[in-house]
Amino acid sequence: MLHFLLLSSLVGYSWSKTVTYDWHIRWRLAAPDDFARPIISINEMWPPPTIEANVGDTIIVDVYNELGNETTSIHFHGMHQNGTAATDGPVGVTQCGIAPGRSLQYRFVANPAGTHWWHSHGKAQYTDGLRGKMIIHDPVWEASLNVNSQIFLSVSDWWHQQAPFMVHDYLSPNNTNGFLPTPDSFLLNDGRAPPRFTLKRGERYLVRIVSFAGLVCGQFHIADHTLTVVAIDGVPVHPAVTDTIGICAGQSYDFIVVGNQYERAANYILKMTTDMLTGTIPSNQMRALIGSISLEDNASFSSKNRPHDYEGVSHVRSHLRSNWTAQGMLDDAILLPLDNEPLFKNVTHRINFRTNQVYYEGIGTRIGIGMQPYTEPRLPTLQSALTTGKLALDWTTYGPGVSPYVVRHNAVVEIYMENPQVWPHPMHLHGHSFQIAGRGLGSWDGDENSLYKTPARRNNIVIPPSGWFLIRFRADNPGVWFFHCHIDLHLVGGMGATIIEAPDVLQRQQRFPVQNLKACNADYRCSVGTCNCRLEKLSEEESNEQCNTIFNFVNPARYGALIQ
Repeated sequence: MLHFLLLSSLVGYSWSKTVTYDWHIRWRLAAPDDFARPIISINEMWPPPTIEANVGDTIIVDVYNELGNETTSIHFHGMHQNGTAATDGPVGVTQCGIAPGRSLQYRFVANPAGTHWWHSHGKAQYTDGLRGKMIIHDPVWEASLNVNSQIFLSVSDWWHQQAPFMVHDYLSPNNTNGFLPTPDSFLLNDGRAPPRFTLKRGERYLVRIVSFAGLVCGQFHIADHTLTVVAIDGVPVHPAVTDTIGICAGQSYDFIVVGNQYERAANYILKMTTDMLTGTIPSNQMRALIGSISLEDNASFSSKNRPHDYEGVSHVRSHLRSNWTAQGMLDDAILLPLDNEPLFKNVTHRINFRTNQVYYEGIGTRIGIGMQPYTEPRLPTLQSALTTGKLALDWTTYGPGVSPYVVRHNAVVEIYMENPQVWPHPMHLHGHSFQIAGRGLGSWDGDENSLYKTPARRNNIVIPPSGWFLIRFRADNPGVWFFHCHIDLHLVGGMGATIIEAPDVLQRQQRFPVQNLKACNADYRCSVGTCNCRLEKLSEEESNEQCNTIFNFVNPARYGALIQ
C-alpha cells in the first residue's frame, strides 16, 4: 500500500503543470432561494468557479478586490501550504486583508489531493457567497476506484441578512447568550432546485461532497442505494459502507454509488440538522431538499442479466419525504486511512482547549478555547514569527489575544479539547491532516489503550456536546496555522487559537512576500515586529496591555454591499 501511495505521488508531480485563475471580486444580486440579495461574486459569476487541478500542479490565483467597501482574502481549505505559509489566507494569521482597489496573488502547490474548497477567511464573509469547490485530482488513486464518472456537490446554509449585519448583532452587548441567527434556507450546489442525475445501472460514480456551511450540518441519503466512503477531507480511506453521510461545516466526503439494477427511478435527500441551532427551528420543508435520479440501462445491461423481478418494477421503492430521518450514520472516527498510519506515540507537546463562552459586560458574549477569545492582531501573526528572530519562540511576542501556542519542529503534538456546551462544534486545523486519536462523551480518562490504534485522519473534526476529542499530528510543516471552530460567527466571536509551528526553522526556510507587506500598509497596519509593532521583548504584562485583546480592540463596523 505504501508503494501505491508513493507511486501516486510521484506520478502526480512528474506531470505537474501551472493552473492560473484571474478573479475580480465584486458585488452582484442573486436569489439562490428566490430571495434577492447582494452576494459576492467572482467575475460577475455566482455560484463562483471551481478550482480544479492535479496533485503537484502549481495553482496561481490573482485576486482583485473590487468590492469597494470591504477587505477580503482567500483561504484554500485543505491545502497544507508546505513552504508557502503566507498563502494560507486567514486575515490576521497569515496576511492582512486585501483592501478595496488592491490585488494579491496566491501561488502554491496543489497538495494534498482530494475534495476541498476555497473561501474568504475574514469576518464571516464567505457566508455572503465568496466560496467554491476545489478538486485536486490524484489520477492514480482515482483509476484504482474503477469509477465511470464523478459528481461534485456542495452543501451550504444561507441567510437573507448580509454577514456584516449578522456579525454586528452577534458581537453586540445585547446578545447576552451568544445566540446565533438561524439560516433562512439550505442549499445544494448553491441553489434550492436539487439537480437531477441520470445513473446507468451497474456503473460506478465517485460523488464528492463538501460543506460550505457557516453553521449547520447536513445529512445526505440516496433511497435504495448504499454509499461507499473512500475519502474524508482529502484523506483516502479503506472503503466503508453507510446509509447516510453526515457532513458539517468545512468537511468533505468522497463516496462511490452504483446505479441500482432493481429500480427505474430513485430520489435523494439533503437535510439540515438542528443540533447547532440556538433559535427557531425551521420546518422540515425548509430544511430539506429532495432531488430525483433516473436509472438507465447501459450497453452491458440487458434482459439476460436483469433480476427476475425487474420487469414488474416501475416506481421508486422508497419515496423520500421531508420528514425523513436518518436511520444509520457513519462514524468518521472509525474510518481507517488507506496508508494504515499507526497512532503517533511519545507525545512531546500537549495543548489543552476547552469551549468557554462568557458574557463580558459592555463588550458582549465571546467564546474562546484557549488563553483568551481570539482577537485579530495589529499585524499578521506569521509576520511576527518571521521578523522577530529568537523572540519568535516566546508566546508573549504574539499577545494573548491570538491565543498563541509555540511548538518545536517535528514535535508530536497532541490537542485535547473538552466541550461542556450542549452544542457540537466543527474544529478545523490549517496546515495539517491530524489523527483522531479518540473522541467521546464526558472527559477522557487518560488511558492510552482506549485510543484508536490506526486512527482516522482529517482536518476538521466535530466535538460532541458535553464531550471531548484527542487529536495528534507531527509538527513537520513550519508556519503559523489557525485552529478554529468552522461555525463562522463563533470564529468571529473568538473561538480560535494559533499554532506557531517551528518559527526558528520557518525563518530559515521562508520569506514574507513583498506584496503581503504592501497589503498591510494599504490596510493601515504595521507589517513587522511583535504584536505591539515593535522589536523588543515583551513581558507578559506588556503583551496583555499593548497587544489586541477583546478588552482593548476597537473594530469599526463595515456594513454590507454597495448595492441594495
